[in-house]
Amino acid sequence: MISGKAMLREILSRCVMLFGIDHMVRVLLWRDRVAILLYHDPDPATLDRHLTYLKTICDLVPLDARGLPGNGRPRAAITFDDGLAGNARLLPIFIKHKVRPTIFLCSRIVCRPRRHWWLHPAAEQLGVERLKRLANDQRLAELRVHGFDQDGDDEPTGLNLQQLEAMRPFVDFQAHTRFHPILTRCGDSECKEEIIESRREVEALTGTRCEHFAYPNGNYGKREINLLKAAGYKSARTCDVGWNDHRSDAFRLKTIIIDDRASLRWFICNLTGIPPFLGYLRKGGGLRGHFPQF
Repeated sequence: MISGKAMLREILSRCVMLFGIDHMVRVLLWRDRVAILLYHDPDPATLDRHLTYLKTICDLVPLDARGLPGNGRPRAAITFDDGLAGNARLLPIFIKHKVRPTIFLCSRIVCRPRRHWWLHPAAEQLGVERLKRLANDQRLAELRVHGFDQDGDDEPTGLNLQQLEAMRPFVDFQAHTRFHPILTRCGDSECKEEIIESRREVEALTGTRCEHFAYPNGNYGKREINLLKAAGYKSARTCDVGWNDHRSDAFRLKTIIIDDRASLRWFICNLTGIPPFLGYLRKGGGLRGHFPQF
């Protein structure tokens, strides 16, 4: 039986395609700009379908090229957050489509026997969304009572060193903090450490320069932007809905979040930015497509 949510997605997707909204978005909003697509952990077959379709409507470019002049066609940069172990399965798809994605790593979780905190059973029990809104020391204290230690050994959920080495010639690895706290819920010294040390650790892991950052959960403010600039980063990607060009604020790069399990029809709908926009609007993000902040 189809769930109510799946039915709504199907209706919205059909409307988008029936009325040509996807085409209008490409002509009026996407134009000669870059859509930075955000994935987390899609399976290879799904990503293959997505990229096959994308190549019919736009050019695929690395994140570094997002501010360069285009050739009149829409462009897309492919990014992944967190450095989850499942990303290693995608390497043949990257090679097949000749796309160079960016994977934003949690630098103290990958290549270690560590678990991303929201994947621990205690996080689900306590409520992941509720935990995100707590002061960071309070979040860690609650999780610790239930057996989670962010700096202790656990079931690994991130890329290991062998996977990272195999992917390095085909992937740009950049920073996503050390432990994926919500930066706006961290104290000043902790926020600074997460930003500065993540860059240093990613460079040590990859042997290449780390110049780009993605805000965990899309939460950021002036403090975070100032710290990133001081640390030597060149850009930061938000979860705000939209497209980018050479005039975009490099530390407020917009994105289009893609459902990791999206059917092709739902993917086409995702590309319009309408699903996240409606979700943000419902949660108080406003009419400008900004991710709801806390």
